[in-house]
Amino acid sequence: MAGQTHASGARHRVVIIGSGFGGLFAAKALRRADVDVTIVSKTGYHLFQPLLYQVATGILSEGEVAPATREILRRQRNTDILLGEVTEVDLAARTVSFGTPPGFTRIFSTQTISYDSLIVTAGAGQSYFGNDHFAEWAPGMKTIDDALELRGRILGAFEQAE
Repeated sequence: MAGQTHASGARHRVVIIGSGFGGLFAAKALRRADVDVTIVSKTGYHLFQPLLYQVATGILSEGEVAPATREILRRQRNTDILLGEVTEVDLAARTVSFGTPPGFTRIFSTQTISYDSLIVTAGAGQSYFGNDHFAEWAPGMKTIDDALELRGRILGAFEQAE
């Protein structure tokens, strides 16, 4: 892959979907490669999920477990980071389409970028293994919002007990 160029003279383009552990490790591994890397992520930060419990209990702030992806990769000159939620991957056309992520006002309509190599590190969501009714009593712990909601429940319980 390194050193490959197209007939047009453009460098090999790698698109990475997701900015979690897999996405960041892939981007960092390509730091010195002769490629252009584009990360498409629906959040502007890298969430260190193992510390979400400390956020939920008030030991850490959300900023301490979710640094900005741009800050982490600021010295990586061959990498661009785009905020968006992937809506389609066209394997035949070698394109990725994405739109404004949830929770944001509609910034743009769908955009499409092409790739030569695609790395999908989209992550995972909460699963109750077919027992979704558990969610009422066992909240998920996959996002900052999950941790902050649980923090509110914990602090609310202490307030009620007081």
